[in-house]
Amino acid sequence: MSLDGCGESCLQGCYGMISVESWPQSAVRLWTLAQRFQKFVAVGVVGLAVNQGSLAAFHDGFDVAVAIASPIAIFLSMIVTFFLNEAWTWHDRGSGRIMSRAMYYVPINVGGLLINWGVLYWLHESFGMHYLLANLFGAGLAAIWNFGLNNAITWRA
Repeated sequence: MSLDGCGESCLQGCYGMISVESWPQSAVRLWTLAQRFQKFVAVGVVGLAVNQGSLAAFHDGFDVAVAIASPIAIFLSMIVTFFLNEAWTWHDRGSGRIMSRAMYYVPINVGGLLINWGVLYWLHESFGMHYLLANLFGAGLAAIWNFGLNNAITWRA
């Protein structure tokens, strides 16, 4: 198992080198998953900025209805996060052509798009929540879906 070029006997994280030679494999897998999730969250912050910025630009700048602006903004962030996740979060996984992984990523994230859009629309329309705040809730739920499925399917070990 290669862990960011560190080898099997150690993991490198925020706290420097941590020896895992005596750790059970299940603990190493959990540690690796936690490190990957941290990267996914960092990429997600960039994606969220693209999403929120695009949503605000379409809705406030171009007067596009939230129900239409939201999926467009989410799709734009999906493109950005795919390439960032490919290059950083799951750089050590996946073989073959990038289009093969994109063919898994897009349908999974369309599920996330529907979750994000549905929550945003429901909170905004039913409760009058500001659309950008409602979008944060939707994006948070979609992120859980996206990470779980992309980790297991798109960039499987």
